[in-house]
Amino acid sequence: MVEPYEGVGFAVYSYNLMAEVYNDGRAERKNLEQIASDIDASYPWGERYGWRYKAWLRARREFFEEHGLPGLQPRRSLKLNNEFATYR
Repeated sequence: MVEPYEGVGFAVYSYNLMAEVYNDGRAERKNLEQIASDIDASYPWGERYGWRYKAWLRARREFFEEHGLPGLQPRRSLKLNNEFATYR
């Protein structure tokens, strides 16, 4: 099991790992779909649940948006019937 070094959280560790995989993929002239698949396969903490996985997903969304990688699910809207919910 991989633990981030002291002072660095799981999200930062995840983002840095994704950047490393991305740079390796670009150096090997892989297309964006292959790089996205390699990033998903590089998840370092075994089972995908809990705080580490949530940090991974948060870092993944940010990384994929910044680098234009495919595979993101659309964000869920907080709107109900195209209007913000009102509380009375």
